[in-house]
Amino acid sequence: MKLFRKSITAITVLVIFYFLVTNLIRNWHKIPWDSLQVNLVNLLVSFIFLFINFVIFVKAWQKIIYSLSDTITFANAFWIMSASQLAKYVPGGIWFALGRIFLGKGESLKAETIGVSVVIETILTLLVGIVLFFSSIFSTTYGFDQHLLFLIPIALFFIVLLHPMIMNKLINWALHILKRQKIHFHITYLKIFFLSLYFFGLWIAQIIGFYFLINSIYPIPFSKIFNLAAAYTLSWMSGFIVLFAPGGLGVREGMMSLLLSSFIPSPLAIAISFLSRVWITIFEVVIFFIGIAVHKSTKGTPT
Repeated sequence: MKLFRKSITAITVLVIFYFLVTNLIRNWHKIPWDSLQVNLVNLLVSFIFLFINFVIFVKAWQKIIYSLSDTITFANAFWIMSASQLAKYVPGGIWFALGRIFLGKGESLKAETIGVSVVIETILTLLVGIVLFFSSIFSTTYGFDQHLLFLIPIALFFIVLLHPMIMNKLINWALHILKRQKIHFHITYLKIFFLSLYFFGLWIAQIIGFYFLINSIYPIPFSKIFNLAAAYTLSWMSGFIVLFAPGGLGVREGMMSLLLSSFIPSPLAIAISFLSRVWITIFEVVIFFIGIAVHKSTKGTPT
């Protein structure tokens, strides 16, 4: 059965990349070469926003741990997050969580606490991503002013979902899928709301970073930021939800290419989807080594 699942995973990823590459080759002549550029400043800024996104991510996880009545320093949280991120490229979708549990035990964190924190983190990431996606869609369709009329019911629905009773149900539904024991966590409504703000911050930082990444090779006006936000959030969530694809490989690129091609030439949209994968991977490798340096510098320091 495992061999069958691995075969299906490999075939699916290869098929997606086959269609993307063949489409890129077939439409190579449509790439606006005269408009392309290499802007190293924009590229550097894109990585700076990725770093901001990661710092907010680490702080959010640290706050979730605190909310679950445990404690961890920011430096140790930074090390654990940076070291476990690369595990998401292993098929199965849970290895980054298992890696975090393994490393967290070395910092005296309970496995149950880390497991629940990852589930809370994942649910808040997806919920905020959904809010930003629909907000971006309405902004591009109706304009920013009229978009506020649609934002109110979206915000109200989001606030309702944050209620501890509903969050408990969502968390236990996720634990059921992962074949884990049900839990009942005790976090106040206000704490959950403030935790969600971190996830708005990390999403926005990553979207802005993506905007500067594209502008490092192909200039687009800032007015397209909502189009980019819709494309980025939906493609990221698609890759995350599809567990069989390691790190959303192939799925994310396919969705991103499709959505970006609505306002960027199709072959360029495909190239940007590949570039965004390289962009994220390079950052995760660099942040891994930064995490090692942080871990070594704080080793033996009292918490």
